[in-house]
Amino acid sequence: MPIGRLAIAGLCATLLACGRADAADLAEFKSDGCSRFPDGTYYSCCYVHDFAYWAGGTEEERRNADGALRACVKEITGSGFLAGLMYWGVRTWGGPGRDTSYRWGYGWPFPYREDYSALSADELKQVAEKTRKLCASLRLNPATGGYIVDTDKEIGAAQAKGICPELGTPAAAAPSGEGY
Repeated sequence: MPIGRLAIAGLCATLLACGRADAADLAEFKSDGCSRFPDGTYYSCCYVHDFAYWAGGTEEERRNADGALRACVKEITGSGFLAGLMYWGVRTWGGPGRDTSYRWGYGWPFPYREDYSALSADELKQVAEKTRKLCASLRLNPATGGYIVDTDKEIGAAQAKGICPELGTPAAAAPSGEGY
């Protein structure tokens, strides 16, 4: 084998053993709500869906995120038609190979993650750090039990815990008379 091919083969083996080169910088999480669709009463579904899309990942993870969006919209609105319309919209236009603000993996600069793949250890570290920052910014709305996001919107407690499992209401968890 010529030396050039040996060098390339060695480089390829090294890349496969070590994974991707250093990850690009992941942007802070932000949601545009339901993207090019009216936000409606199901805004919280879109926010959670945006969170799943922000870092991207595997094709299966995207299918799960899109299915969860459909289920959430149907649960909130009671409309299978609306839920299906939104589902097929994200399936059609939300793929990873597009330079859009609503693509799978939109938190990474385009074209850094042009395709489906599991996140590397460095990427997962960035996601965890930025998620902690996002979770620290969420504020409980005591009147509803939901969490304030995007300054004037709200997501349900269960949705917030799906993003930030450490969220809770310490006073509600404490035995009677021992609240905070």
